[in-house]
Formats: sequence, C-alpha cells, structure tokens
Amino acid sequence: MVADSDFDTKPGVISDQELVDRIRRGDGAGLELIMRRYNRRLYRIARGILRNEAEAEDAVQEAYVKAYQKLEQYNGRGTFSAWLARIAVNESLGRLRRAAAVRNTISLDNPAQGEEANVMAEFTSSGPSPEQSAARSEFRRLLEAAIDTLPEVYRVVFILRSFEEMSVAETADCLQIEPATVKTRYHRGRKLMQQQLAGLGYATADEAFPFAGERCDRIVAGVFQRLGIRGSGSDSSA
Repeated sequence: MVADSDFDTKPGVISDQELVDRIRRGDGAGLELIMRRYNRRLYRIARGILRNEAEAEDAVQEAYVKAYQKLEQYNGRGTFSAWLARIAVNESLGRLRRAAAVRNTISLDNPAQGEEANVMAEFTSSGPSPEQSAARSEFRRLLEAAIDTLPEVYRVVFILRSFEEMSVAETADCLQIEPATVKTRYHRGRKLMQQQLAGLGYATADEAFPFAGERCDRIVAGVFQRLGIRGSGSDSSA
C-alpha cells in the first residue's frame, strides 16, 4: 500500500470532482486518494455514532463501497465531502438500529414532539476531578466518554460541527434536516458537553478518536478487497 506521504491528500490541489471523474474512469489511484483524504473524517463520524472502533472501521469501509457503487448518483450540486459523510452517517445509524445498540433511539429525521426536552431532563453529568485533567491521555478518555454519553440526536450534529468543522448548511444537507434544527441540536450538545466536562472545555476536540496511519491503510486495503479491484500498491498502473 502506498504511504500517505506519496499522496497530496489536501482538497483543492486535486479537486474532489476531478478525482470523482477519474474514479468513474476506473482509476484506482483516484479512489485511494479520495479515501486517504476523507478516512479520518468518516472514521470519526462513524466512531462517534457507533462508539466502537472496530465497528466504525467496518462501517467506513462499507460506506466507501456504497459510495463507489452509487457514484453516478453524485450530481455535483453539493460538496462531495458532505455526500460521503451522509453515506457514512446512514451506514452507521443503520448498524445501530439493526443491532438495537441504543435504547430509545431518537430519529434524526422526525423526532417526536418533546423528545429533545425529555433527553435534556434525563441527562446527568459527572464532571471529572481536577486531578483527572492533568494527563493528556486522561483528558482524551474523558472527552471520548463525554461524547459517547451524548444522546444520538445531539452527538451526530456535535461531531459534524465541532470535530469536522462542517458548516450548518453542510451538516443540514448531510443529515437531511433543517439548518435551524442543526443550530438547536448543536447548541444543546455543546451545553451537555460543558456540563459533562465540568469546566474543562473541549477546545481540543481534535484529541478525541485519534486516527493513525495503520488504521488508514487498513481501511484503504479493505475497501479495495471488498470491491475486488487493485489499488496503487499493486502491480497495476495508477
């Protein structure tokens, strides 16, 4: 497998649309570049929803497979990154529902009247002690635990807005909800996080769900294997 350093993964150097066109022509190197560009984002989205690292990796691989198979459906009207994120969100939520992993799952599309208020009332916080904030690894653990405790309806929006810095419009498009709903859920998610972290703050949200190069390689290799095609680490030409 080709190392990350061999690719320019920054959006804008080679546009997403150019890469999409290359993938449609059967260019495996273009597919690998797209994956390495967005692996971290999709993994953190999936990890935040599923709360399980191995399941999140598998969900990301499946999301890429579905995106590849449905690539003709991408019409270029929205950002490709938001389109990919929406597939990853849907794949992760589908896994939650199929496994019944979350009790009283709140629908992201049509939450029942009063559900959000009830969640706010039932949520309890247990902030860390001052000693716990001393170690960086401990802070990461506390941050991840706090995120995992967020109700799903807020957690997904919080991850997209705070971690991935997606705009209100991109988040609304990804989740197929109104921008006003995104703003409300993000505000409430932030409030719950502040309560949970008891004043520690979460300006270093980038600490949570670290994404190592080895995991990136596994995802890329897994997607190529599932699709039955060769990546640029094989003998085929890029």
